Amino acid sequence: MDRHKDGVFHFILRQVHNEADAIELAMETFVRAYFNIAKFRPAAKFTTWLYQIALNLCRDHVRSRAYQRSFRTISLHDPQQEGSDTDFLSTTDRGPDQRMERIEELDALEKAISELSAELKAPLILTALENRQQAEVAEILGISLKAVETRVYRARRSLLEKMNKLGF
Repeated sequence: MDRHKDGVFHFILRQVHNEADAIELAMETFVRAYFNIAKFRPAAKFTTWLYQIALNLCRDHVRSRAYQRSFRTISLHDPQQEGSDTDFLSTTDRGPDQRMERIEELDALEKAISELSAELKAPLILTALENRQQAEVAEILGISLKAVETRVYRARRSLLEKMNKLGF
């Protein structure tokens, strides 16, 4: 659990966009892994199996009515959030205008990613943000390697179109 907790949490957070829900779903992921360890096939990678559990929980959560009523996007520049990866925004070599433009661009990108279909969002997050190999992503999602390549391409193309329309 110590080895995988941060990765699983960040993966889930990118799926559900709510820190409290991400914490709860990450805990549930490890609980389900513990109680279903007998179903784990040693021929597969443990992380692949663990992320599949997390992804299934995220899908269930997104479909739930409670999620629909409480949807909130967490901002990348919210000073209230602890542990967020915003240190790159406060570098000294950027002026206030450049930092503000970067924040606006990141907000637009975050919104565009959240608007992707689950079919496109999951492969993109796993490959681009979680730095997983496409073969591992294919195994996690239960799809072919070519399907992963295609979905990541389509997701990036969609993001590029949305960002261009917004002037970024």
